Amino acid sequence: MKPNVIFLACCLSWVSCQVPDNFLMDNITNLIPVCNRENAPNHQIYCNGPILEAVMAFELYHDSKTFVDKPLKYPPQVVLDKYKGLFPTQDDVNKYDLQKFIDENFYEAGTEMQSCQLDDWNEKPLKLMSIADPNLRSWAFELNLIWKSLCREVDPIVRNESERFSLLYVPNRFIVPGGRFREFYYWDSYWTIKGLLASGMYDTVKSMLLNFIYIVEKYGFIPNGGRVYYLTRSQPPLLTGMVYEYYEATHDINFLIENVGTLEKELYFWDTHRMVDIDIDGRKYQMYQYRADSNSPRPESFKEDVELTKHFTKTERKQKTWQDLASAAESGWDFSSRWFRNSVDMKTIETTNIVPVDLNSFLCWNMNILSYFFDEINELEKAEEFRNRLGKFRSHFQKVFYLKNESGWFDFNLRTGVHNIKFYPSMASPLFTRCYHSLNHRQAEKIFDKMEEKGAFKFVGGIPTSLQEDTNQQWDFPNGWSPLNHIIIEGLRQSESPRMQYKAFLLAQKWILSNYRVFKKTGVMPDLAGLMESS
Repeated sequence: MKPNVIFLACCLSWVSCQVPDNFLMDNITNLIPVCNRENAPNHQIYCNGPILEAVMAFELYHDSKTFVDKPLKYPPQVVLDKYKGLFPTQDDVNKYDLQKFIDENFYEAGTEMQSCQLDDWNEKPLKLMSIADPNLRSWAFELNLIWKSLCREVDPIVRNESERFSLLYVPNRFIVPGGRFREFYYWDSYWTIKGLLASGMYDTVKSMLLNFIYIVEKYGFIPNGGRVYYLTRSQPPLLTGMVYEYYEATHDINFLIENVGTLEKELYFWDTHRMVDIDIDGRKYQMYQYRADSNSPRPESFKEDVELTKHFTKTERKQKTWQDLASAAESGWDFSSRWFRNSVDMKTIETTNIVPVDLNSFLCWNMNILSYFFDEINELEKAEEFRNRLGKFRSHFQKVFYLKNESGWFDFNLRTGVHNIKFYPSMASPLFTRCYHSLNHRQAEKIFDKMEEKGAFKFVGGIPTSLQEDTNQQWDFPNGWSPLNHIIIEGLRQSESPRMQYKAFLLAQKWILSNYRVFKKTGVMPDLAGLMESS
């Protein structure tokens, strides 16, 4: 019998069986876990260590995330010592006793949070009342009702006994994505905040922003989400954009005065931890890339990461793949052919070889917003500093990402030294963030024409995440995602071209009606939609 078959058979019979070598991390040198003793005293429970390895190898839970979200009943060292007493080596583990040990030493996932009241919620917000179509207006009210089921607060015990929890403490209420995602997430929150502002829920938005400010001040950046196992990766840097949306809606100048320094601090994280040198046509440029600081399996997807690399003979390749998987998760696009050397094979993932156009567009936007914010609070020297930095960065951005013969902005591959000219909605991100010269109307129109030429606009439900078929990845054809559709629609709407503005209206209409039909049919509001059918 093959080793994996033997392991499965002994697991099912509840007898002792050795944890497979590919689940054991101790024998891998230069391994960088997703958290460590400096930022997480419980790192040997939730980020690495024998308990995590055994739970994942024996597949106690269908979803890897279930275990790493469970609070401890006792301090981590006590639980570790009990485990080692019960199982002196990993050869001594059996599934029955392991499950019993977990049940005795861990609480259920999610018990460290509680539902909360939204004091600023209104049954019929003014902006939604202004929707002319009665069916769409009624639907908007139904969506507005969902906010009440997604409000969460962290139990104060997490602040006082943080070592017993994988959850990161934040002081204020927040909105969760829902489902298995019980904690706050970073880039999702930009669109959550847009929706809350449309619902007139300014206090809830401010609470969420203050949570992010708290996290940046504590960790120096915003992690992917609110768990210790996310502490070596971030997500698309949209906090400054969130504050911009809030400020434009409320003109809360005191909030700017108190917190603009923290926004600058977050940018500093990207400057110091995610910048890379690029050589194009003999000139060097500095741009940003997604590059997680870990090179070990992601705890919330531990068994999946281990299984993907189990046939790799070199540990260096395993570690590089694990870093690239975490880096793709940092991008928010987990996973997509955009990050693969071979567009259909996830084993060829090479995220850290890619310099992404959208990440650099977002950071270009941050520089522009910071210049505006410093003007607003009358710090004119800082405003000028960021204006100058923006001008230089925008010029370099064009030289790195824009291909004149292809009429578009495209990701750059450090390994090959060439751009990826396949269609992804990320090519429209500079239109959204205005990371191009505002007077260059023709450039914007050429990019619009290129997207149309590639067939991006031909689908009845909206814009797909790529045109790459048969990858079986979430962030590829035929799926369309709300954030990416919004980025393209808003990018076209902001242009000076009537033709592009009209296309933005048509695309928005497509996306809204497509989601309306799904909601009426299923009663749920998914974050992605299948867009296979051409119009």
